[in-house]
Amino acid sequence: MIMKKLLSLLASCAILTSAHAQYKLQETWEANPKLHQIPKEFITESAVFVLDSRHLHYKNEGDKTFVYRTMHRIIKVLDNKGIESFNKIEVPIGRNEIEVIQARTILANGTVKEVSKDKIKRSKNEEGQESYIFAMEGVEKNAEVELLYREKRNFSVFGAEQLQFSIPTLKAEFTLIIPEGVRFETKGYNGFPTANDSIIDGKHFYYATASNIPALDEEQYSNREAFLMNIEYRMSYLDKENPDVRLFTWNDLAKRLYNNYYEISDKDKKIVEKYLRSIGVADTDSEEQKIRKIEDEMKTNIMMSEDIDDESYLKFDKIIDKKLTTESGFTALFLACLQVAGIEHEYGLTSNRFTSPLDDKFENWNSLDISIVYYPKLKKWGSVNGIFYRMPIIPTAVTGNKGIFLKMTTLGGMTSAIASVRKIPFMPVEMSNNNIYADVHFDANMIPQLDIKVTFDGHSANGIRESFVYIPKDKEKELVQSTVNVALKPEDIKSYKVENAAFSNYNDNKPLNVIAKVESPQLMEKAGAKYLFKLGDVIGRQVEMYQEKKRKLPIDIVFPHTLYRTITVNIPDGYKVSNPEAIKIMVDHKSASGVQTMAFISDYKIEGKKIFITIKEFYGQVNYPASDIEVFKKIINAAADFNKVVLVLEKV
Repeated sequence: MIMKKLLSLLASCAILTSAHAQYKLQETWEANPKLHQIPKEFITESAVFVLDSRHLHYKNEGDKTFVYRTMHRIIKVLDNKGIESFNKIEVPIGRNEIEVIQARTILANGTVKEVSKDKIKRSKNEEGQESYIFAMEGVEKNAEVELLYREKRNFSVFGAEQLQFSIPTLKAEFTLIIPEGVRFETKGYNGFPTANDSIIDGKHFYYATASNIPALDEEQYSNREAFLMNIEYRMSYLDKENPDVRLFTWNDLAKRLYNNYYEISDKDKKIVEKYLRSIGVADTDSEEQKIRKIEDEMKTNIMMSEDIDDESYLKFDKIIDKKLTTESGFTALFLACLQVAGIEHEYGLTSNRFTSPLDDKFENWNSLDISIVYYPKLKKWGSVNGIFYRMPIIPTAVTGNKGIFLKMTTLGGMTSAIASVRKIPFMPVEMSNNNIYADVHFDANMIPQLDIKVTFDGHSANGIRESFVYIPKDKEKELVQSTVNVALKPEDIKSYKVENAAFSNYNDNKPLNVIAKVESPQLMEKAGAKYLFKLGDVIGRQVEMYQEKKRKLPIDIVFPHTLYRTITVNIPDGYKVSNPEAIKIMVDHKSASGVQTMAFISDYKIEGKKIFITIKEFYGQVNYPASDIEVFKKIINAAADFNKVVLVLEKV
């Protein structure tokens, strides 16, 4: 409803004429292109964006408004890697109409080779997505590849453009041209400037540019996408209607969500009451019991699909009968169940912090795509339509982020909602663990026999729990093999069992337990009269971290967690461990106040014919500054070093 009203209002605006000379909408390229010089600081790169230009032109056509987006790029290719990266071009189509595509190569000697239209063909890429894919002719060292294309998009209130990549950019520019009577706002992030607004003949021209943008590469344990330069834009005012009333605020969003999800008809209320009775929700249940029943029933039995065009699948009776709806329909029924069951809750929307952390000072509704709910009496969080989650476990993508939540208000007997910005906390470190408990003994042939138990709880169970829930029974043993890490082949697993696999175990944070008896001949080698037991392999292969370049990005480990391992090695009669000190490793990091924030600590004690090994690796917080990278690497690599520990068993 809101979007349709906006389109009708925009249709009354005058059609925008061609752009002012200062902001020329570059829809053609230079007839006689000249090669560009690359600054010294970028000459060792494989390729450089000489120009990365984005022009967005909102134009009225009849009773509709469209967005014409033109991308113009010039890429200087400097070595073979650059040639490989840009000798083929792909222009994604999506739901947009590509009106113009032009591409050419300017060789190092100035010769121009333009791609003919018959070679620009529509096809599917490796992911099956519709694209225009074509080869660039003659790409060589010091050549330049130039691409210009224009696409026609449907009207959008919000938008964003990313302007930093894994190669440097000499000049990036953003231009937004808006019809008379409409005002937008923009905001640049991570060093890209906010656009200047110039009014020419009553029309708005928003322009921002940045020069010599450095490359930003992927780094281990980082959240690169959230730190890339970008600019967001939004429609904010209709000057001909209410020039002082700001549109699409968080409060407007809250009211819209309230209208969509909380104004339940008497008919729908009766449908929900009947549904709640059918799934065993009783008035005498506690709030927590009600939530558990609603959440598990809906997430186990009702499927979601965004390919549904039939709006009848948004109706509660149809959803309950067919066990199928859209994400929005699922959310509506879930929230209706909470309401009718009398469960106090606060519904909200948030973004994925890994890609677009929520900026509550700039209202971009487009980034809000994850539904979340807070239960104030229980002081617990829940995912509304994340089928792999159960209260209090929520997606790691929302933790540490802000969210826009509905705060109910009543005035003059009328109830609505206003927006409340809240921080969604990270789960405490003690709630997410991946532990190993292993007892090792050796048979008469000195082949290691292990009783092993691997456990996962909290966020550490995400992913692996889904695997055990959905894997076919005949494939389960292979999954057990990859989980326990000490079986060379499935046949080496003599017996196993899996405990607490169901998603409902998240409610009490019961660990998923994988328990097995395993024969592991690969863990033992004979060296003359000695035996070499590969103790480190019991914990599985560990990540090794090397970074020669200076660290740019803060460290991000997704969620606080602990990895605790206890290994008991039963020393064979007539043998001793001659190098137990190889087990001892201690690397940690402390805050300014002396609190240990991350560590890898392995130790042992010998009692009779047993050696007891304990390992604790933990990360008490999610984010660490880039300046902590050296100690962080030492801790990560300490686990890899332990993975190489070999105990020497020699005769007494």
